[in-house]
Amino acid sequence: MRDFLRRHYLPDNFPTGATLGLAATGIFIALVTLTLEFYGWQQPFLRMAGPVFGLGDLSRNELNFYAQVYTSASFFVLLVMLPGLLHLFAPLRGNNPYGLSARNFGANLRLYLPLLLVMLPVLWVACGNPAFSDFYPLYKPATLRDLVLYEAIYLTQFIAVEFFYRGFCLFRFERLAPGLGVFIMVIPYALLHIHKPFPEAAGSVVAGLVLGALALKSRSIWPGVFTHCTVALSADVFALLHSGRMAQLLQ
Repeated sequence: MRDFLRRHYLPDNFPTGATLGLAATGIFIALVTLTLEFYGWQQPFLRMAGPVFGLGDLSRNELNFYAQVYTSASFFVLLVMLPGLLHLFAPLRGNNPYGLSARNFGANLRLYLPLLLVMLPVLWVACGNPAFSDFYPLYKPATLRDLVLYEAIYLTQFIAVEFFYRGFCLFRFERLAPGLGVFIMVIPYALLHIHKPFPEAAGSVVAGLVLGALALKSRSIWPGVFTHCTVALSADVFALLHSGRMAQLLQ
């Protein structure tokens, strides 16, 4: 297999030890992405809610809440547990191989603050568009307590996303193909947003490149987790404010 890949697909000067690792990592990510697409999101859950989970009598909004629980759990299994198992069989050498160190979190977070200062005003304007304010949040809370519970479940999804794309994918590809890790990682990351409104999906390419570069510089996923969670939470809050539903929750 290694000789076949080198002969047909890889340049002559490509590191010998990286050949099979690059192929195996790419195949693994492709399988995880397909499984996530067909079975890991809200829509597959909604199709299975009645026949599989016996929840067919619930309202659509109640089903949306449980769909998010299902999605967050799926993301954790597919994007955290499975890569963790792969690491047991094919580990990256060295300390902090996937950027899980929280050392110098405050100093590293300052690298991300300009990104937030740019993104949040843009997000506020975008959420004024009915395409966004009607879409977010996916679950429409009846009380402030419902909103807090939903957001706590929802945000765990982004911890899994950052671990997989800015941790596992990025650091593994960067080790196997130095200098190309960010650009390879952003391809499956952009496809993760294929269900979202197009401006957000297109913006994920830029965001993925920036977050990937910053993760490599800081050697940590945690400032990116904070940034991603802040943006995701802000999108829901801004949409609720624009639609007038936040005022109803605060009454």
